[in-house]
Amino acid sequence: MMNSLFFLTIFLVFIFQTSVTCNDIAGANIHYPFTTLSGFDLFRKDNITTIHFPSYGDLTVKSISYDSRRIDLLDPKNCVPRVFLNLNLTLTPFQYYYVLQNYTYLNCSTTLLHTTNFIEVPCLSDSNSHVYTVDPKVSIPSSCKRVKTVAIPFKYSPYISDNSLGLRLTWKLRESEEIKQGNKTRDSYTARNTVFGLSICFVVMATVVGIIKVHLSMRSLHKKEEQLLPDF
Repeated sequence: MMNSLFFLTIFLVFIFQTSVTCNDIAGANIHYPFTTLSGFDLFRKDNITTIHFPSYGDLTVKSISYDSRRIDLLDPKNCVPRVFLNLNLTLTPFQYYYVLQNYTYLNCSTTLLHTTNFIEVPCLSDSNSHVYTVDPKVSIPSSCKRVKTVAIPFKYSPYISDNSLGLRLTWKLRESEEIKQGNKTRDSYTARNTVFGLSICFVVMATVVGIIKVHLSMRSLHKKEEQLLPDF
């Protein structure tokens, strides 16, 4: 009896863990904000998951975390400063994940002296124009003109070549999605507690049954010993 209850408890815990795992995998299915907003659906292109932004073009999806509302992107053109310059998130559900700071893009006709303020962006420059990202407060040389001042996570650095730098976005849930997610979390929490409580009950019952069986066995043994003792 005790062994049966013990294995039943283990079986229930296994079933519960399996169901949680299946739910987690199911949660990887594409949902808000990628399937309900026109123009921001995820699609496969050359076996690569991609998302299209009208203000820039296609960006490669590196990973998505629905729990933390985070999407990590890669620039297939390998020029994150160009993404920052052109990507307009105003009419999208997205915003940059990191804290933003204003930077000004400069287009200069000549190469400027390399300093901490003026570092040329190679992927935006050519032999006739030299592009820099600088603090808006920096004095602009006469050979340069302002292109645009934008709020972005990072300015260009020659020491960082990762084409995903700063391309982490987040989003806000709609009210209906927040309610749905809250209900899902509460249901999951309730299910976990229910199964855990049942498991504890079975363990306690198994322990009690075991103690009773030991007690009855001891009593039976004592009776047999008393019967075997000679009467004086």
